[in-house]
Amino acid sequence: MRALKVVIALGLLADAALVVLLLAISGFVFGGPEGAGGEMSAVVGWSLTLAVCILSPLLGLLMWRRGRVDLALAMTWLPVVALLVGWIMTTF
Repeated sequence: MRALKVVIALGLLADAALVVLLLAISGFVFGGPEGAGGEMSAVVGWSLTLAVCILSPLLGLLMWRRGRVDLALAMTWLPVVALLVGWIMTTF
């Protein structure tokens, strides 16, 4: 059980780093500091990605408290795994 806590904590740190990365590149997605002046599909995609990166770990912690450790682990690592799969798909 202790190892699962460590893995979930690492997943939360990875999710936080992903949120920071998304916020750092938001100027490129939105076309500058003036707001959401970029292409609409890019803005919607960025917004949904940010929502998933924030909500998925929060719901994972809720599942952890309800005793669903397997679901908590999956929900915590979902955004990071999705990022890696997307990177692999676009690279190769």
